[in-house]
Amino acid sequence: MGRGELGANESATIADLMLALARLRGRSVLCVNRDIDLFCVETARGAADELDPAEGLTVLMESPGGDIGCAYRMLLALRDRVDGIEALVPGWAKSAATFFCLGADSIIMGRHGELGPIDPQILDRSGRIRRVSALETFKALERLLEYSVDSLDTIVQFLLQRAPMDVPSALDHSHPLFAAIASPLYSQIDPHELGESGRYLSVSEEYVKRVMGRWAYADEPEEIRQEIAQRLIWNYPDHGFVIDLIEAQEIGLKA
Repeated sequence: MGRGELGANESATIADLMLALARLRGRSVLCVNRDIDLFCVETARGAADELDPAEGLTVLMESPGGDIGCAYRMLLALRDRVDGIEALVPGWAKSAATFFCLGADSIIMGRHGELGPIDPQILDRSGRIRRVSALETFKALERLLEYSVDSLDTIVQFLLQRAPMDVPSALDHSHPLFAAIASPLYSQIDPHELGESGRYLSVSEEYVKRVMGRWAYADEPEEIRQEIAQRLIWNYPDHGFVIDLIEAQEIGLKA
C-alpha cells in the first residue's frame, strides 16, 4: 500500500490529498471511506504487508460503521504489523468505525469530527428491508417497565384515595386492572428478538473490552474500561448521536 486508500472509486484529487497527508504525518496513510466489511479486511491485510513497522500508520476514518467483527479483524492485521496507529476523524466515524478508533493509540478529530455510539444493527424481523438497532428492543422494554411501575402506582393511589382499604388490600385489588392494561403490551415483546438483540450487544461489549484491554487503554483500570464500554454501547438513545471531541474526552477516550 505505502500511501493507499480503501475506497474503490477514489478520485485522483483524493489520492493526491492522501499523499499530501502522508507527507505531513510522516507515515503511511490508510483511508477508510465506506462501510466496514470483508472488503476492508482483505484490503487492510494486503496493505499491512507493505507497511514499515517502525513508521507507524495514520488511518483516516470516514465511515457510517459496518461490521464490528470486520473492524476487529482490521485492527488485528494492522496492529500485528505496526506499533503506532493514529485514527484521524475529519468528519464522522460511527458505530463500528468508532470501535476501530478505540483500537488506535490516539484519535485526532477535526473541527466537525464526530464519533458515535457502538450500536450494532440487526435485520428487521417485520420483513421491511432496513436494519434496526439491537438496542431498540431493550429500550422499548425499559420504557414498558417504567410505564408499568407508574401505572401500578397510579392504580394503587386511586384505590387508597377512593376506597377505605389499606396498602396490601389496594395492591390485591389493583392486580386484575393492572394485568388488563399491561398484558397486551408485554405480549408484543418477542423473546427471540430480545435474545438476539442481547447477543449482538454482548458481542459488541466483549469486543470493546478486548480492544481496550489489549492496546491503548491497557493501562487504565478495568472498571474505567468497563464504564467506557457501558456508556458507548448502552447509554445513548440513537445510532446517529453525535459524540464530539469534548464529549469523547469526557468519556475517557484518547482523543
